[in-house]
Amino acid sequence: MKTKFLSILMLSVALTFTACSSRLVDFTVISSKNHSINFNKAEGKQVMARSMGFLGLGTSIKDAMDKALEKAGPEYDVLIDGVVRVDDYFLVAGYRVTGIAVKSKDIKQAYNVTNLEEWCSNNNAHLLHN
Repeated sequence: MKTKFLSILMLSVALTFTACSSRLVDFTVISSKNHSINFNKAEGKQVMARSMGFLGLGTSIKDAMDKALEKAGPEYDVLIDGVVRVDDYFLVAGYRVTGIAVKSKDIKQAYNVTNLEEWCSNNNAHLLHN
């Protein structure tokens, strides 16, 4: 009886101090605030994709975002007005991403390189050149 109690106590202590961490998403552009970048939503594509798995194992927000962009086409590389949801069903769980896929090259052309670089420096944004 005493060893059973000690075993349960040790298991409880071990579970109490056990934790895990996992990366949810890598992002290039993300904001939950209004912005002053003029995206042409009419030229974008509404997309939705999921990353699902048994008990949510092997799923990630990044996979769902990548699948959504792939659905739009190879030239689409930015999701705007997006929503990330957790889908949790019996024994199956994961993430669902919806948004409008747009092309960043169109944004660069609309601002032209000089104006875009000026806008970025004025708004403390960083521009990656392709």
